[in-house]
Amino acid sequence: MTPFEYFSVSSNNEGWSLHLPKEIHGAFGGVTGGALAAAAIALSRTVEPTRTVTGIDIHFLRGLSTTDAQATIKTLASGRSLTILRVEFTDASGTPTTEARVALAASEALRVDIQAKERSRGLLGPPPTDLSSSAKPWRKPEGVDVPIIDTARPQAARVDSAIATLVSVPWNPSDDGSEGACLAADLSVGPPVDAALPKGGWVPHPNPDLSLRFSAQVTQQDLVAIGTCREISRGFATVETEVWQDQSLVATGISTSLLTAKS
Repeated sequence: MTPFEYFSVSSNNEGWSLHLPKEIHGAFGGVTGGALAAAAIALSRTVEPTRTVTGIDIHFLRGLSTTDAQATIKTLASGRSLTILRVEFTDASGTPTTEARVALAASEALRVDIQAKERSRGLLGPPPTDLSSSAKPWRKPEGVDVPIIDTARPQAARVDSAIATLVSVPWNPSDDGSEGACLAADLSVGPPVDAALPKGGWVPHPNPDLSLRFSAQVTQQDLVAIGTCREISRGFATVETEVWQDQSLVATGISTSLLTAKS
């Protein structure tokens, strides 16, 4: 099943309708940000089906808690080598929830014959080849429904000072496979922040944004996202992430977490 099929995307008079099943909802009462980023990329392919996704910048305005959603796409710029699209989501009530900007490049306008002399080892990875042997499944918070844990089966393990999150993407990769990297990256944001916070009381730390830049093609459903909390200050936590497919770096990203006061 492709990402487009997974989200049951169909066109209508107002744009595009999607079905966002409960299986991809997270701990804050709505669709996980990585799934929305994946849906934005899947939708962008309807405008530029022959171009390759190079990056996404997505902001989560409020939780998208309904399983049905509407999306609109606007081309902000389109040139010989690069197209920038804006994808906006609303929930079943018509309330705006998410805005994404997706960049897609034309391979025929690029020097795709040039390869790095040596494979990059990244800043955080690559993950150890025996990582799965030390990884532990995410624990389900008591009294909180987190369906994405059953769907993506995330596991966590230490990689030096960072935390690796092993993720099983619930759709088959297609095109350049960037959708899967979105889900893995988003799930990697919370653990390093949680590990950096003082012990003794849980502090909610939702991430209202995610920026990713894609490199190698994703061809597998099992990915590893390694995240590290670079700074906590003024109620913000900054997280850097690398997404790996085996020993190949497929995406790099950064996101913000908000350390919110309990109401």
